[in-house]
Amino acid sequence: MSQIGEKAVEQKSNIVTRIDLLKAWWKWCLAVEVPVSFDRMQALAFGYSLNKVLRKVYKDNPEELKEAMKRHTSMFNTNCDWGSLIHGIIISLEEQRALGNENITPEIIQSLKIGLMGPLAGIGDSVDQGIVATIPLAIFVPMALNGSVIAAFVPALIYLAWSYGYSWFLMKKGYSLGKNAVLEILHSGKIKKVIDIASIVGLFMIGCLSSSFVAFKTAAVFNAGTSSEVVLQDILDGMLPKILPFALVMGMYLYITKKGPKYLRIIVYTMLLALALTFFGII
Repeated sequence: MSQIGEKAVEQKSNIVTRIDLLKAWWKWCLAVEVPVSFDRMQALAFGYSLNKVLRKVYKDNPEELKEAMKRHTSMFNTNCDWGSLIHGIIISLEEQRALGNENITPEIIQSLKIGLMGPLAGIGDSVDQGIVATIPLAIFVPMALNGSVIAAFVPALIYLAWSYGYSWFLMKKGYSLGKNAVLEILHSGKIKKVIDIASIVGLFMIGCLSSSFVAFKTAAVFNAGTSSEVVLQDILDGMLPKILPFALVMGMYLYITKKGPKYLRIIVYTMLLALALTFFGII
């Protein structure tokens, strides 16, 4: 793409308004997980969110509108929140193509869209699931267990506020920067630090949640030659507190690494193990 073409891409007109962007973003938020299928994943939601925008920018060119509809209902799958950046970029490019910029071809639009799905999914999942979802749970779930009704709702409210607020920010940023938005994000050294922090914090918080909410104690007692019985759980706690929950979690983890994510089987095995240990008075 020539320098003149690149500058043309970055020049914005008033075909797409802020209201148009807002409507496209809101439709994506509402529909993103509704029409998911194995062959096209989130494609129908993507096309649905861009429907009105495409009809507006290509209102005088029915053939271009038809081709745009086709390419934006092809396979698409990414992080729901961070995927809004792709929407903004694609709307920007489609608008400039409609204005006559011949350097922006359907192939460029489709390649950018497909190429951004994976990186943004990796970044988004790391940040959302590693930080935004786990830290509020670790903070507020203990409060909820102690009787605070409000604390039970706070993690969901925090996640919703982040999800909607940041996805709208990315939609606007993608539109304003055009194709350069991805270069600014993916070539930034800061984003790698964010992913690394998310991974570390995520692992740390998973450990905290496992320690706090996996209940596994033994009721076994034995006579050590004295008049009083010795409780096995007291000995284990003296050696390493929470050793049984840790062993249970690590056992599940090792099973998944060896056999794969067969979660239903893990649930069944855990239930059978609990019944057997309870029957023999071990737990």
